[in-house]
Amino acid sequence: MIKKITLLTAVFCFILSSCTTDIEVNTPSLQATIEGKLFRPDIRKAIIHDDGTLVIEGNTGSQSISFATTALEIGTYKLGQQAVNEVSFQDLDAKFVSENGITEGQVIITDISDNLVSGNFYFKNLKNSNGKSMNFQNGWFYRLPIENFVPEIQIPEEEEIIIPDEDEQEEINPCLLNASLTARINGIEMITDDHDAIPFGVNNPSILLRASNETEEITVVFPIDVINGTHSLTGSGDYSATYSINNEKASAVSGTLTITSHDTETKCISGSFEFTTTSGVIVTEGLFDFGY
Repeated sequence: MIKKITLLTAVFCFILSSCTTDIEVNTPSLQATIEGKLFRPDIRKAIIHDDGTLVIEGNTGSQSISFATTALEIGTYKLGQQAVNEVSFQDLDAKFVSENGITEGQVIITDISDNLVSGNFYFKNLKNSNGKSMNFQNGWFYRLPIENFVPEIQIPEEEEIIIPDEDEQEEINPCLLNASLTARINGIEMITDDHDAIPFGVNNPSILLRASNETEEITVVFPIDVINGTHSLTGSGDYSATYSINNEKASAVSGTLTITSHDTETKCISGSFEFTTTSGVIVTEGLFDFGY
């Protein structure tokens, strides 16, 4: 009897150790088998756009994947039904993309809770410019924090700089000169080097507050016409917040944003915030004073 138990235990351990070479369960996680090789990106994102599109992205630095569903709801999204937007995989040598009528595949969103999304996916016959194909198999994503899309600010390569006469020079908004954001992360002061307040969006314009250092970043998003008062924070939507360390971003599951002053003419805004993230990080004593 003892020999049988020992044998069964050994078999179970062998199966468990074999499986762990193929599947890694982290929070959050994203991975797929691409042409027989496991793709497990360091940077993983689930980004919701204003039109409801959900974009899943993964990046290792040298390789990246991206695909999008037309909505953020539990269900099956198939390429042939135009419920999945362009799928792409890029490495140092080539870019593979989905083609209508050729590429097959689907995304299944299995769970949405606490501003986290999970699901699985596969794609067949992605093509590069030379007609070579590529397949994604056994793809899945687990508890990815959902964050708002914020467009990157494009800086022209060359732009003529015109220096106005002294009489024509406008006074620089003092709120822009003295912008600041401070907070405590699990009780420890977060010292930041860079601070931004970025207006974005057309239909429902918002402001993104961002403060970062070499390893950490805090973002807070709210409508550009926000009024004084206290508002609830989550991980996406009109009022949202995130905290990331070493590129591991976690969304707020609860929290508050208090606007103490907002002058829409001078574009100066100040307030405070606190929130708890999906990873258990507690952000307190958040204070900001910005111009935008």
